[in-house]
Amino acid sequence: MKIKQRLRFWLGSLTGQIILVALCALALVQLVSLQIYRLEREEALGLVNSRFTLQRLMAVTRLLHQSPPELQREVLRASRSETLLLSLSRQAPEDGERNPVFERIVRNRLGYPETLAIHINAETGSGHALPPPPERRPRHPHHHGPDVRLHGGIELDKGVWLHFTSLVDAENTGWSLRAMFSLGLLAALLTGLMIWLLQRITQPLNQLARRAEQLGRGDKAEPLPETGPSEIRDTLSAFNRMQERLDRFVTDRTRMLAAISHDLRTPLTSLQLRCEFLPEGEDKHKLQQGLKRMEQMLNATLRFARDDGQDEPMRDLDLSSLVQSLCDDLQDAGHKVILEEREPILFHGRSQALRRALQNLLENGIKYGNRVEVRLLDEPDHIRILIRDFGPGIAEEQLEEVFKPFTRLDSARNLEDGSIGLGLAIARTLIHQHGGELHLSNHSRGGLLATVLLPH
Repeated sequence: MKIKQRLRFWLGSLTGQIILVALCALALVQLVSLQIYRLEREEALGLVNSRFTLQRLMAVTRLLHQSPPELQREVLRASRSETLLLSLSRQAPEDGERNPVFERIVRNRLGYPETLAIHINAETGSGHALPPPPERRPRHPHHHGPDVRLHGGIELDKGVWLHFTSLVDAENTGWSLRAMFSLGLLAALLTGLMIWLLQRITQPLNQLARRAEQLGRGDKAEPLPETGPSEIRDTLSAFNRMQERLDRFVTDRTRMLAAISHDLRTPLTSLQLRCEFLPEGEDKHKLQQGLKRMEQMLNATLRFARDDGQDEPMRDLDLSSLVQSLCDDLQDAGHKVILEEREPILFHGRSQALRRALQNLLENGIKYGNRVEVRLLDEPDHIRILIRDFGPGIAEEQLEEVFKPFTRLDSARNLEDGSIGLGLAIARTLIHQHGGELHLSNHSRGGLLATVLLPH
């Protein structure tokens, strides 16, 4: 299983894909080069073999003319080889496609009279092999079907014919050990060089991926060193500028939100003072309730802007213990909160921010569902936290609306007076700052289910 995972990782990575393409290209180049080499070598060997055959054939013919009949058999036996088969016979060679060029060359070189016949059949490539001479059956050491290049006969004195057949040495069509070793050595050297080069190129990209993940979790870090090729340096420079602008944008937005909320306190206080001097009645009572409501919203906004969790450092924490402490606090306050037993789960995040987000979810569940069940699941890709209440739930079309700031679903959730509508918005914001997700859904057996996904 681990081997498959590593293989899948290498094939999915840039380094693995480039190395695979390079090795395939190397093998293809080697195969094409080897085939071209074989074709050219076969052609050259065929030409050399033809010339060599003609020279030996003319030399043997001269020796036979100069030797007495009783020694011709011995001369013939000494002149044979694995690539040139010779025999004497009184039968003329069979008619075939004769080559007048070779016949003329042999006749001219030997000074052969026209009264003596010369029959030479020349074949290129792998032609049809003639049956061996009756005196000796050829045995080629490399293959069973020898490729005949030249065959025929030269007429000697007294009606005797010199039959000849030239063979070609068989080529080894497979990969030799030397070729396989050379290819393996070249592939190993190429792979090592490419791994070094690609790691040097992709190391900044790996740092960029880790820094982007940290940025998604709200973890502030120093700018990345701009090293590597020019394209990589440009990418890292653009990321550093984006990180700086994004941080400045979030800081400015939070500061502006806090400033607006703070500045609104002055006219709100003035309105509250003026309201005190109004005569008693229903209008005064409704106006005071509205002003009180505005004050609660401003206080909640200021608290959210001031305590958004960005300034808290990231550290390793035991998520199970954090959830357990929240459940214990609520149980001590007399609420029904059930937490399934779970082994310790380590998570790198902000303790106070996560505590606040989970506390908002737990308090919402208690307020609208009376009883809450909590489960922690340590899954391969993420940590899943399930918080279920046993209340009336929320209409499907309003599951996303409740995350908007100051949204209240009084008819659906029977909200108590004094609820601001920022709890779920704050919880989702704090979860997003950790690179996680928060979703709401109606449980199949009733109640609302809040699902928190935190990355490992």
